[in-house]
This record gives sequence, C-alpha cells and structure tokens, in this order.
Amino acid sequence: MTRRPSRPREPVCVDDRPRKGDPFFFMYQTVFKRIGVRLPFTPFERELLTEIYTAPTQLHPNSWAFVRAFQILCGYLGILPSVDVFLHFFKVKK
Repeated sequence: MTRRPSRPREPVCVDDRPRKGDPFFFMYQTVFKRIGVRLPFTPFERELLTEIYTAPTQLHPNSWAFVRAFQILCGYLGILPSVDVFLHFFKVKK
C-alpha cells in the first residue's frame, strides 16, 4: 500500500481497500509500540471505554499512557484496577 498525503476535504479515516468483512479501526501506532497497550483490551480498558462512551481511537496517546500507568500502579500495589477509582483521579474532557 502506498501512502500519500490526504487531499483537501478528504477524510483521513477512509479505507477503501476490499475486505472480507473483518472489523478494523485506526489507531496511533505509538499506543501499541511505546505505551504498551495490547489487543484484546483488558477488562479494565473495555469497562473504561464503555463508561466514558468512547471508541479506542478517540483517546489521545497521552490519555492511553495515563490508563496504562494506572494499570501498572494497581498491579504493583496488588489491587484490581477500578474505573470508579480511575475516574476519581482523572477527569474526562469531551
């Protein structure tokens, strides 16, 4: 696949390649390579995305870094990550 800059008024999220019905979504590569988020998402990540009514691609990589850091901290402390506790410390801006 050749990459080219998008044209004016062309959506950057369009993928016109033929697919066999496989679902997909666009995501910052940094989220997987540097921050350490993996697929499938953890139960905490799925619950958080559901609670804040957001698609994975709508979170900026910095936001993913906070989510990942919270999970790592909870693992270090030996507790399960909780969406309620996470949202107590981090405010979601829409």
